[in-house]
Amino acid sequence: MAKVYMVGEGWETTPMDRLRCKNEDLELQGLLERNPDLLPGDQINPDDPRRWLIVEREMPVPDPVSGSDRWSIDFFFSDQSGIPTFIECKRYEDSRSRREVIGQMLDYAANGHYYWTKSEMRDLAEKNAQKRGMTLDEVIQNLQPDDDLDVDEYFQRIEDNLREGQVRLVFFLEESPMELRSVVDFLNKQMERTEVLIVEARQYM
Repeated sequence: MAKVYMVGEGWETTPMDRLRCKNEDLELQGLLERNPDLLPGDQINPDDPRRWLIVEREMPVPDPVSGSDRWSIDFFFSDQSGIPTFIECKRYEDSRSRREVIGQMLDYAANGHYYWTKSEMRDLAEKNAQKRGMTLDEVIQNLQPDDDLDVDEYFQRIEDNLREGQVRLVFFLEESPMELRSVVDFLNKQMERTEVLIVEARQYM
């Protein structure tokens, strides 16, 4: 693995030590919640970099049999185009960061789109906006300054994309195992309307 260096004021270099994530809630989920741009929107779409709206952290996912909330996905985001973005965070040492997390993510995407409505998503996003001292209208305006869609139309677009399977699945990991990268590569070759991505958040000190 290539070394990472910190450059000081006198241009001297100091090698940085790799840190392993011990607390997923704090070091991955908390980090992403405070810094959603860690999802590299410019790499996802260089011509029109993606910007993010946090709809909810720990978004409830209903059981397809009972209809009651059974699971939760770490994050549910949307971008300025109203593409629903499912995000799961995992530590490298969590064995579920290998293949099991793929099935978990597909479960969430398959079941969430049957139950989530634009009004529910809007209410959750509004609460998240308030936590940041903003109104939802202000958040949407910042998200898509060149689009005349109002808030209701924007969430209708999210709901429509959910129903049509036009979604994005993101694995936000400390480091991605080879098994997961292979499966993600395969899925992207097979899926037409669903984009599957891995984002690594390696940490150093």
